[in-house]
Amino acid sequence: METIEPSSELALVFLHVVEAGSITAAAARLATSKSQVSKQLSRLEAQLGVQLLYRSTRRLTPTEAGRAYLDYCRRLRALLRESAAALRGLNEEAAGTVRLTVPQMFASVFGAELLLAFHQQYPAITVELDISLAERDLEEGGFDVAVRSAPALPPQLVARCLFFTRDWVVASPALLDGHGAPREPAALARLPCVVHDSYHRGARWLFERAGRVEEVEVSHWLQASDYSLNRQLAEAGAGFARLPDFAAAAAVRDGRLRRVLADWNTPSHPVYLLYPKKAPQPAKARALIDFIAGWFDGAAPERLAGAG
Repeated sequence: METIEPSSELALVFLHVVEAGSITAAAARLATSKSQVSKQLSRLEAQLGVQLLYRSTRRLTPTEAGRAYLDYCRRLRALLRESAAALRGLNEEAAGTVRLTVPQMFASVFGAELLLAFHQQYPAITVELDISLAERDLEEGGFDVAVRSAPALPPQLVARCLFFTRDWVVASPALLDGHGAPREPAALARLPCVVHDSYHRGARWLFERAGRVEEVEVSHWLQASDYSLNRQLAEAGAGFARLPDFAAAAAVRDGRLRRVLADWNTPSHPVYLLYPKKAPQPAKARALIDFIAGWFDGAAPERLAGAG
């Protein structure tokens, strides 16, 4: 015999009755008759095969089964509201202001080309771009979207991986002519280097090849928290620099820098697109999220860097 599943309408009638405290009050909320609500409750109990309410002349009290079913009814109502909002969101125009926070190096390499392409597709959206080394609190700061590379991500945010990046060790042709290219990572302890002081353990550079791991405390005269500055210093011959592949790619392609120790790997780091958990996302934020994700879409970051 086929089981008859209760409809969402009957479940919501039960929820209204419990929240209103009586069949009469629930009928008034639902703009129907008391007898109709009573019939719907009886039909629901018959379909479920359990008693949901203790009925007395003074009040209605949920049974144990009723209390358990009440939780499902509340979740059903929330889901129905969420689905209705999501459908409305599909018809919402992608317009207004969206706030985006990104690291400085990401903005320097990808920002102009990416945002111009986004503006061409969504001219009604205004982007407020925050460029910072600090990890902004999206909810407190009122940001819709963030780009971030970090070992730990806030659990209240949705994280979509855009790409993986590795560091390259690079130097100017002039520096290589004077010092030669190192054949082993250990040689960097005796060569001038430019060090980033915030990420990847500062002056302690980690390398791996064929299962062999080597960590080198490199020789350096400067630590700076700006990859753009480090790249410029490397191009000027100030020292060997360790830069994210996408930050060094254009200079290597143009011959301003050369990559060394290319047969040694550095740790891989994911770069994430982060945004608050909202159902649904506003159309303007959803447009930016999907556009950025699609813009990278599995492409190696060093191939995108400066490709335009």
